[in-house]
Amino acid sequence: MHPVPRVTETPARTTDTARQERRFARSALRELQTDIDALLKSRDVTNAHIGISVISAETGESVYRENHQKNFIPASTLKLFTTAAALDFLGKDFSYCTRLYLDGIVQKSGEFHGNVIIRGAGDPTWSSSFNVNPTDIFEAWAQKLDSLGITSIKGNIIGDDSYFEGSVYAPGWMWDDMTFPYSAQISAISSGDNKIDITVMPGAIAGDAAKITVKNDHKFVRIINSIITVSGTDIPDITTVRQPNSNVIELRGRMPIAGKGDRDPYTVSVTIDNPTQFTINQFKNILEDHGIKIRGAVLDIDDWNERINYTVMQPVAQHFSPTILSIINVINRQSHNLCAESLLKTLGKETSGVGSFEKGVEYVKKFLMKNGISTDDMTMVDGSGLSRLNLCTPHQLTQLLLLMNRGECRQEFASSLASPGESGTMRTRVLGTLAEKRLRAKTGSMNNVSTLAGYVTTRDNETLCFAIMMNNFTVQESIARNLQDLITMRLASFSRKN
Repeated sequence: MHPVPRVTETPARTTDTARQERRFARSALRELQTDIDALLKSRDVTNAHIGISVISAETGESVYRENHQKNFIPASTLKLFTTAAALDFLGKDFSYCTRLYLDGIVQKSGEFHGNVIIRGAGDPTWSSSFNVNPTDIFEAWAQKLDSLGITSIKGNIIGDDSYFEGSVYAPGWMWDDMTFPYSAQISAISSGDNKIDITVMPGAIAGDAAKITVKNDHKFVRIINSIITVSGTDIPDITTVRQPNSNVIELRGRMPIAGKGDRDPYTVSVTIDNPTQFTINQFKNILEDHGIKIRGAVLDIDDWNERINYTVMQPVAQHFSPTILSIINVINRQSHNLCAESLLKTLGKETSGVGSFEKGVEYVKKFLMKNGISTDDMTMVDGSGLSRLNLCTPHQLTQLLLLMNRGECRQEFASSLASPGESGTMRTRVLGTLAEKRLRAKTGSMNNVSTLAGYVTTRDNETLCFAIMMNNFTVQESIARNLQDLITMRLASFSRKN
């Protein structure tokens, strides 16, 4: 006879406990969804277009969704697509290299017969955002020329920015934004975020012109000071005007005299036209400060009609940028538009040989499609999200976040996002709440648009990918942000366990 198999029964108590836990999890999920539904019924935003997608990073399960397949203007949350694709195609060790060439011969007299060439490669990091002062780079290069015995240059200083094609603005950028730093021109040779900083202080008495100082003034721009000193304690009221294709900048407005003695200088930042000329003019000035005379012109490559043969030259100096991980950190935490656009064009250049907005976008979409994220209904025209022509869905954003959370650069990508209480665009949000230490996100904002996307950790230490997109609201943006904060706070408090 064969022995009768022994049947082990699951204790009824264990089964009941499992059923209770599942019932509680379902109940907790319904309660979360009901709470978010209630938040969206705020009369402040009833006329807005709102889309939300929340999914579990562990299972891909949808936790909450509202208009999640509808298109929205993403604003700066679009940078998540740009940085993720760049990280994938370029690799986390990628860095830029800007090179200095001498195309000529140094005479015994110390005079260099030929051209000095700066060959740009799209590096946007010559900026205080990376603790880099362009002056320090140029000082080192000037010392290199001095060490070669060069006392004068009988030739031109040429800025070769042909690594990128010529478009300095992406499609859909607003003309009246062009003087603001977030709309700086995109060039393969950039420095100081392609802007100048002007400090303004009141004059001696009311009615006097305000006093202005241009930081790193190298006479590339012309400032027209139309700011009047006024009595009273109002905050400064200053506007800037720069005509297209011009570096004549007019400052208009009023500067209160009250508190002059202990007032911090008021700083106005204005973009410049032609970043390549702006940069190589800085280099020219520093060479002259070192006693090296320039007998030729300062030229953009577009003004030089001869082909430059780099194969017969070796660079005499070069400068490497931080790696792409540092660049992505600045893009996602500070929402740095110039870096995002430079990275997009670099993506196009390094993959196809064409450094254009269009080629960069093409490869962002290739990255998404090869990872199963549909781009059929997505419109992308730049890398920063500044254009209102960009459109994507909350679902696409959360699918990207899910993809990156499961990838090799999971930690690096998540760490690039802004956190409450830390330097970046989330610094003052959800402070003192449970979400403060559980949230990493990318913000996005422009007139009547506010978006937020990232990761939030629940009470159970479950990671949720979320995207909250708000378009067409007519209240102050602070109210829209408050709604986003309340939703992330509720997600942080979510628990499936009893």
